[in-house]
Amino acid sequence: MVSPRFVLLEAARSHARVIVPGLTRRSFLAGAASTTLALLLANLRTAGKGTSAPAGARALPEYRRWEDLYRQRWIWDRRVRCTHLVNCWYQRNCAWDVFVKDGVVLREEQAGTYPQVSPEVPDFNPRGCQKGACYSALLYAPDRLRYPLRRVGPRGSGRWQRVTWDAALSEIADAVLDALRDGACESVVLDPGGSTASATWQIGLRRLIAMLGGVELDTNTELDDGQGGAAVTLGNPVASRSADDYFRSDLILIWGANPVYTQIPNAHFLFEARYRGATLVTIAPDYSPSAIHSDLFVPVRPGTDAALALGVAHLLIERGQFDAEFVRAQTDLPLLVREDNGRFLRESDLQASGREDVFFAWDERAGEMAPAPREHLAWGSVQPALTGRYRVHTRAGPVEVRPVFARLREQLQQHYTPAAVARICDLSESTIHRLADLIGGAPAISGVTGSCFAKFYHGDLILRAQLLLFLLGGHIGRPGDGFDVLPFLYVDGADRAGGTQASEIARKLRLLPDYLRKRLAGETQERFLADALRDYWWQAGRVSSVLYWRQHAGLAERCDADWGRRLPRPVEAYVRESFGHAWHKEPPRVAPRVLLLGGSNLLRRLRSSDLLLKNVWPRLRLIAAMELRMSSTVRYCDILLPAASSYEKDDLPNWFTLLSPYLHITQAAVPPLGEAKPEWEICVALARAIEKRAAERGMRAFRDRAGEWKRLDDFATRVAFDGKFPEGSQTELASEVIAKSTIVDASNFEELRESGFCRVARVGTHPLNIGTATDMPPDAPAINHRWRRSRPGPWPTLTRRVQFYIDHPLYIELGEELPRHKDPPPIGGNHPVILTSGHTRWSIHAGWRHVSLLLRLQRGEAVVFVSREDASARGIEDGDRVRVWNDVGEFLVQARVSPAVRPGTAILYHAWEDHQFPGGRGHRNLLPSPLNPVELAGDYYHLRPVPAALQPGQSDRETRVEIERTAPR
Repeated sequence: MVSPRFVLLEAARSHARVIVPGLTRRSFLAGAASTTLALLLANLRTAGKGTSAPAGARALPEYRRWEDLYRQRWIWDRRVRCTHLVNCWYQRNCAWDVFVKDGVVLREEQAGTYPQVSPEVPDFNPRGCQKGACYSALLYAPDRLRYPLRRVGPRGSGRWQRVTWDAALSEIADAVLDALRDGACESVVLDPGGSTASATWQIGLRRLIAMLGGVELDTNTELDDGQGGAAVTLGNPVASRSADDYFRSDLILIWGANPVYTQIPNAHFLFEARYRGATLVTIAPDYSPSAIHSDLFVPVRPGTDAALALGVAHLLIERGQFDAEFVRAQTDLPLLVREDNGRFLRESDLQASGREDVFFAWDERAGEMAPAPREHLAWGSVQPALTGRYRVHTRAGPVEVRPVFARLREQLQQHYTPAAVARICDLSESTIHRLADLIGGAPAISGVTGSCFAKFYHGDLILRAQLLLFLLGGHIGRPGDGFDVLPFLYVDGADRAGGTQASEIARKLRLLPDYLRKRLAGETQERFLADALRDYWWQAGRVSSVLYWRQHAGLAERCDADWGRRLPRPVEAYVRESFGHAWHKEPPRVAPRVLLLGGSNLLRRLRSSDLLLKNVWPRLRLIAAMELRMSSTVRYCDILLPAASSYEKDDLPNWFTLLSPYLHITQAAVPPLGEAKPEWEICVALARAIEKRAAERGMRAFRDRAGEWKRLDDFATRVAFDGKFPEGSQTELASEVIAKSTIVDASNFEELRESGFCRVARVGTHPLNIGTATDMPPDAPAINHRWRRSRPGPWPTLTRRVQFYIDHPLYIELGEELPRHKDPPPIGGNHPVILTSGHTRWSIHAGWRHVSLLLRLQRGEAVVFVSREDASARGIEDGDRVRVWNDVGEFLVQARVSPAVRPGTAILYHAWEDHQFPGGRGHRNLLPSPLNPVELAGDYYHLRPVPAALQPGQSDRETRVEIERTAPR
């Protein structure tokens, strides 16, 4: 008799699907069928076609009792330390033990081996969530891509033909070469989605597209993860600490986040801090799972958070509960502003040869103006005034000036009293006073935020107001203090891998003259490096995804509509002005012909993505995807290239977060399923196919976007770093990334195989990391912006200080010089319900949305959360099918009636695939996502687009809709 276990293991290898006829609960409990089902539930999701063992197979024991089967679950061939290379954002990367039996992953288990950093704070054990605990379900899921596929029916029909790797890569190569032959290299477009989460994958994709002269889309601000308000205020949106520092806080504000859902491995630090004595406050429209664990819940109306922050700031200033010394030293609040034009008083206003970036404060001791230091923050003997009105003589005559603080205080007194804020936010005045009492009396305050507010139309104003509230009290750079915004830590070895010493020296020599010139002109090192990175990416063909699709997908027909905004000028006029002044890079005008997708679910991700299908897809000659599974976008592709999973390759992340200060690796616990390959190997193989087909077609070179000839006869060798990392060298490339990274002390991949991780030693020198501005002590938590107190120097802003006043012409025109509240526009039409969203608990983006284990913990399909009041008024009962619609579109979904939802709002957590909605149309298709003109500002020192930040974004948290019942439960 052949063991059922053998049948299942063989099925796992062949990936066939099993049907067990006549299987019931009774027969399962009674007999041999129990073995089959139990193994299926133990992640051996398969079946066999035959009943006899192949020759030479070792005999396996029979299982006659359920105890025997249970014991076998704890017997394995080997344990491998891995992580999951997925974009789980603020909780990214955990160490897992993966258990393998006969070449099949049985299960994964949290490692729990992080060292104790300090006896004064809790440790990081164990890290993990329910998604990581069933990652193996993704390996063996029915929609896992196993072989290269070619579309044989219409796009979206789901009809595919299995092809060889050579055939698939040759077809892509021909489409690319056709574009190069026609002088249209910029018609080859790469969309590296949020799932492009590994260092080697990123290296491969970027080398391919840059060396082809194509276009790489910068998708971070399209996702609206760029934290624009923080970048405007701090000069760099990156700011974080290690999560164990929360334990040292006295007050923790969960504001714009839901860590119980989205930071599962980090959330315990918040609750342990509360157990220690910290006060936990959640500020959110809905009574969220995080609010349940808080001491105070502030149910703010959606989109009015800026008003709440400014109202509390007003009370703190009037009570004198702010750190005046910190405000004078570190912020622009003492700097003088002209009353006639609303601009900073500059040295150029006083003398013909004066500088545009020298500003002034009023010295209360000397009774005269004093220039603000530019190389440091110390005012010396100068006592900058925060109040008053002064008359100064300029080249154009006498002008009245006031400190920014005085203008701010007047605005707060006029518009943000507790009574006014209570009306705006739909709160009681007593709640506002209580929040002010807590903030004014707490020695150390932490702000826990996420990517939420960047997804509001006026999200930049909300973040600027929140930062004002924190910086007034000097809550930065001390244990337990700080407002976390973008907790980004880039693995800089990904940019250094493959380079030679000679090339590094040449690169530095090229930068040296420009660096010296800008340093002599007063440029901060931080700003120079950020600009150098921006220039490098622009030259490499990187453009804003939002601006690209606005131009080529016709998004302007929706996003430029008025939507109740009452702008001074049409949106197109702002766009043309920005391009005309080179504030932002205009996308290439050549239409896309070849679209390469790397871990990108573009049709699910982009707001108004239905316009892509309507306006772009018919014009594309070829759409190819490197992916793990079928998705909304993959269904509409032409060629599918199966990628290896996190358990099937040696690799490491391209970035992670300081909240978990550990660089993790993953390892090949099992071979890739079917014919799947690690992504670096796919990229090198595609480069080789391009080189081969070019030779066969007689193409020896092509002209790039600059008109220069580029060779094709050695293309694959150059992509592989002059042959240093050919196909089959995935591990060697990953090892070099580690060796070249300045953030850790590990020297190679082998050094980390046993532990699976190492602690961050420093933030390194990469421009995206420097904004974190902190040390990484080996025996204590990392502090938010520690350097701003331990070695205070100029901030990377125009004023060299935390900058709350922005006198850029666009900001002045739109009335946003100072942080303020603006009512959310009725995006989508004048409808009564605000449709909002959030990151889901049961998936990481769309990656796990199809996993049956997790669908069982929900309702198995997309749902929209509706308040009891709104449901009752519309005759909607829990479980009913409802139609959600506005002026743009509609979708059908199940209603979930909840008392936790605020009346007038509805919540649809993101990541549901279009095909999971009735009719195959999801909520993304009714989100107009209007472009905010203020995000087009530039040529203002720190207001310059850089990779992943300070570019126009998309918004989705304030779309207006109506809901009606269509069918009962």
